[in-house]
Amino acid sequence: MNLLCFDTTSRDASIAVLRDEEILQEYNFSTRDNLSAVMIPSLEFLLRSLGMKISQIDLFGVAVGPGLFTGIRIGLATLKGMNFAAAKPMVAVNTLEALAFKFADSKKNIVALIDARKGEVYLGCYNFVNGEINILVQPCLLPVSALVSLLDPIADKVFVGSGAECHGDFLKSTFGECHLLYRSNFLASEIGKIALQRFRNRQYTTDLQKLLPCYIRRPDAESNLARANGAVD
Repeated sequence: MNLLCFDTTSRDASIAVLRDEEILQEYNFSTRDNLSAVMIPSLEFLLRSLGMKISQIDLFGVAVGPGLFTGIRIGLATLKGMNFAAAKPMVAVNTLEALAFKFADSKKNIVALIDARKGEVYLGCYNFVNGEINILVQPCLLPVSALVSLLDPIADKVFVGSGAECHGDFLKSTFGECHLLYRSNFLASEIGKIALQRFRNRQYTTDLQKLLPCYIRRPDAESNLARANGAVD
């Protein structure tokens, strides 16, 4: 089975092509404001370098957030455009789960943190049993100061992701001898491995309307409009 998977939810974007569990090629790139302009050419370049066509892809995987709102939209729009006519199977992967999956070989509880700015982080907590991910804390958005009450009951934990990097000093001073693990934030290969697991468990869709973003926090533009109309976030 050929998989095409990508993550555009952060500045560290990535695209990967896998054949079952084997990573055929991964293309990583850091971007600022030109993601929409480089995404399709990057996909085409990767497939061309492997001598493949989009019609040869059997399964798509995409990160749906949380993360940068514009990046999430671009990733979903790209996949929907490529798969509009073919209706191949698709798997939506939470970015926090993909981050944790980098440490699937760990026996510890993985606290995945993505910096959300404004003194907040996106958080999910996971562990792995026989290679399958198990959710301990559902993805959420909270102030960094609220990590203590939420995570204190969870023993033997490690912190990963951009949120751990940004708030490392706070984590060390708060949780004592906690472990901060840093690996690349490029996630396309992990998304592919998760997508394959879920496909085999029949956890996929061919319906583009069911491929939804996971923002957790409303985009600023929507929040500002709601405030202007007198709504409460």
